[in-house]
Amino acid sequence: MAGRDVDYDRPILLGCGRCDVQWTALTAAHCPSCHETFAGVGAGFDAHRVDGRCIPPEQAGLRLDGGYWVGNGERAPGKILKAPHHPGIRQVG
Repeated sequence: MAGRDVDYDRPILLGCGRCDVQWTALTAAHCPSCHETFAGVGAGFDAHRVDGRCIPPEQAGLRLDGGYWVGNGERAPGKILKAPHHPGIRQVG
């Protein structure tokens, strides 16, 4: 039954549909090409796109925080419930 109190205790769950990553932050930006998840569009997502291609987030000056790639002064905006494995940063073209 919709509207039960228990329904409001659940986090909002977002996902890509093409990979297994799931997150809770409405402000997050998930790249449909390389499937990395960023704290937001400006500092993170835009920084990892150069000439229409993805570059490794670390090369863009980003760092991993709670499964989200963040820039200086940013922090993870929510939870990543299913995160990709990050053994190394991959180059995606």
